[in-house]
Amino acid sequence: MKNDPIMQITEFRGLLTGLAVVAIAGLLLISFQIPIPGISILQTLRFHIALAILALPPVLYMSGARLRAMLLAGLTFLSIAEGVLDIYYQQKARWTVDGVFDPNPVKILSFNVLADNPQGEQVVDDIIATLPDIAVIMETPGISASLDRLATVFPYRAGCNDASTCDLSIVSRTPLESVRVQNLEFERERLITVKTTINGKSITVVGVHLSKPYFDTAAWAEMWKITHTLRGLSGPVVLAGDFNAAAWSPDVRWFVERSGLVPPPFYPATWPIEAGALGVPIDNMFTQGGALIQTIKAMPDPIGSNHRGLLAEVGLPG
Repeated sequence: MKNDPIMQITEFRGLLTGLAVVAIAGLLLISFQIPIPGISILQTLRFHIALAILALPPVLYMSGARLRAMLLAGLTFLSIAEGVLDIYYQQKARWTVDGVFDPNPVKILSFNVLADNPQGEQVVDDIIATLPDIAVIMETPGISASLDRLATVFPYRAGCNDASTCDLSIVSRTPLESVRVQNLEFERERLITVKTTINGKSITVVGVHLSKPYFDTAAWAEMWKITHTLRGLSGPVVLAGDFNAAAWSPDVRWFVERSGLVPPPFYPATWPIEAGALGVPIDNMFTQGGALIQTIKAMPDPIGSNHRGLLAEVGLPG
C-alpha cells in the first residue's frame, strides 16, 4: 500500500491543499487592514508574496486539484489587482500638480547610511560628489567621524548636536531657518523640520525615520505626530526618510491620504540591497504645498549601508 501511486498522488494533493489554505490566509493578511502589530511587514511585501504564491496553482492543477488551483490563482490575481488599485488612487494626487514643471528643480538626497557603517568616509565622499542641495541622513552616527569634512560643502546642519539622541540630521548648502528637532518613539531625534531658500524659492524639508513595524504601534503613533507637524506648515514641503514600510502598506497609505501628500512618479526599491531593483521601497519621499517630485531614483551603490539612498529632483511652484 505504501507504494500505491494513487495514494501517493492523493497524499501529495492533500499537502498542496494545506499549502493553498495557508496561502489564502496570507492573501487575506496582505490585502486588508488588520490591526495586528507588525502586519505592515507582510503588506510591504504583498507583491513579492503574491508572486511566490502563483507558483502553487500550476502544481495543484497538475496534481488533479483543478478547481482549487483556479480558486487560488483567482484570489492571488485579485489581491495583486487590489494592490495596484491602491497605488493608482495614491498616484491620482499627482494629477492636481502634474502641470507644474520647474527647469531648476531642487536636488534632495535621502539616505539611511547605517549607524555602524564601516565605509562612513566613502559615504561622505559620495554625498559630496552627488552634490544635492539638501541631504536627509538617517542613522547619522555612521558618518560621525566625517561630519566636519561634510560641513566644508554642506555648512548648515540640523540635528545630531547631542550624541546620546543622535539619529537623523539634515545638511544643506544654503542657510537653514525655522529649525525644529523632535524626538519620536524611544527618545531619538527622528523628526526634523527645516526651511531654506534655493534659487530664490522657499522650501520646507521634513526628515523622518520611523520605527520598525514590529514595535507594536510605535510607527502608527509616530505617523500621527508627523501628521500634526505637517499641518502646521505652509508653502512647498518635501517629506523624506526611512518609513520602514512601503507606500502601499495600509498605515503609510492612510498617513499619506490624511496628510494630503503627493507621491513620487514611482517607488524605487531601497531594501534589501541584495534584491536591487526587485526589493521593496521602504524609504519614501512625498510632497505638498505645490511641490512636485519630477524625477526620483535609488542610488546604485549602498556603500556599506543596508539601504540604498534616494535622489530626487523636486519642482517648486512659481
